[in-house]
Amino acid sequence: MNSTRYDLSRAERKALVCDCAAASEAAAIALVRFDERLARAEPMLADGARQRGHAFEAQALVGLSGGLCPLEDLCLHDAGMDVRSPTRDIARAAAMFDERRRLAQREPAEVLSESALRLRLGIEGFPDPDRPDKATTMSGTAKGGTAPWDRIDLGEDDDDQTGKDELDLADEDGLGNPAFAEIDALLVRTRKKLDAWNDLSSDEGRKSLTLRDPGYDAAGRFEGWLNIREEGRGLPAALSAALALDAWLWLEPSERAGELGFAFSATVLRQRGLAAAHLPAIGLGLRRGKFRWSPHQVLGVRVAGLLGAFAEAAAFGQSDLDRLSLARTVMLRRCEKRRGNSKLAELVDLFVSSPLVTVQLAAARLKVTPQAVEAMLKDLGGSLPRELTGRKRYRAWGIM
Repeated sequence: MNSTRYDLSRAERKALVCDCAAASEAAAIALVRFDERLARAEPMLADGARQRGHAFEAQALVGLSGGLCPLEDLCLHDAGMDVRSPTRDIARAAAMFDERRRLAQREPAEVLSESALRLRLGIEGFPDPDRPDKATTMSGTAKGGTAPWDRIDLGEDDDDQTGKDELDLADEDGLGNPAFAEIDALLVRTRKKLDAWNDLSSDEGRKSLTLRDPGYDAAGRFEGWLNIREEGRGLPAALSAALALDAWLWLEPSERAGELGFAFSATVLRQRGLAAAHLPAIGLGLRRGKFRWSPHQVLGVRVAGLLGAFAEAAAFGQSDLDRLSLARTVMLRRCEKRRGNSKLAELVDLFVSSPLVTVQLAAARLKVTPQAVEAMLKDLGGSLPRELTGRKRYRAWGIM
């Protein structure tokens, strides 16, 4: 697994551009059309489409890895209104949801700068060329390095060991406090368990090696991905983003944040001008399409499949924007012949712009009492969005 797979000659690069020209053009057209429509849409519709895109993308990325994350549970968990205990998949999706919202608010050049990428991935500063075997990362270690659990607070471990020895001597002298005997015994058992866990020379210790891989060269993989991204600067925008995503999936620069490659590829599209008004939901397009990325496929097939996912993501964005527009039109019919100071239309716009709405949220946004919000919800009648919690109190509604 190295970057030489992507060191394309001029002839190979020209062949790749020719093979993927049609798919690249179709993806670029679809992305630009949706982005332009989003830029011209009413603000509440555009905000709603962006927020729903973040949620759909987080759900799709969990689905691509074999997990299950209902959209309602994700939105409720994000709002702190879980109706059931959140699963690991929902927690992962919520983290991706927050990550995409943060990335969408920042400038693409800032997100894709090498220093920002290293900071986000937990990769320490630039490796020392004179001492490559000493370069370590927070996500893993380079060749010849030590595992994170062997590097952290070695001095404190010595202090703990010294303190334990002194405590044992105090017990032998009869000066120790018997009330802490059970705690001391627990500390001794914990220390033995951690020593067995970290002992990679034993079979039991190697079986426990599930948290980090000491041979995972995150810095080297990241450098290879950066080189590939630089090679794509002279290619068309959609093809460059697809090549960056394919390289990320191939090299896996991050041991713990593999889904970030989709957000970084979408940021490349923003930087190149194909998605200036939104952050494309590439994972959603890949999830909805028939293509499934595999390292066993040839490069041209993989890149063409990812370009198809770009177009599928834009097509879904168009349909979701149509759905939001239709829902808003239906709800606004209930606002006809209302008094001029009625806040019902503002409540409708709040439903459209937010994935989830509660009585307390609506009361704070509209600056009315909760009782007024309850009355407006009854006025919406059959056009009221679906209630998500299934409870009689602390309820939430959303257009799902």
